[in-house]
Amino acid sequence: MSFKKIIVASVMLVSMLSISGATYAKEAHKSIPDILKDVDGKVQAAINAIPAADSQEIGTLIKAASESASELSANYKFEFERDKVVLKLKKARELAKKSDFSGAEQELKAAKEGFANLPKFQ
Repeated sequence: MSFKKIIVASVMLVSMLSISGATYAKEAHKSIPDILKDVDGKVQAAINAIPAADSQEIGTLIKAASESASELSANYKFEFERDKVVLKLKKARELAKKSDFSGAEQELKAAKEGFANLPKFQ
């Protein structure tokens, strides 16, 4: 009888330990204006990096802006418009990889304007 109690207690202990604290942790969500401000700063940093003509650095900055933009979520129309602007970032990144910095700058400016207009769709 005591052997069964030990087995049951061990199984319960293992099952309780398998549920980590991360399971119960809530993710801290930033507000949409905070995320937009962050994305705007990253897009501006990419625009400012264009005169240096370092395609790898510009691509990294654009990717960071795109990843930050993926945190934006409100409704279907908002996300649809966000995705259109993110496509401009993707195109800018491709142009930067091809060393077409003037085209990349135009796409980045269009993306910056698109992100500025996103709050209309909330």
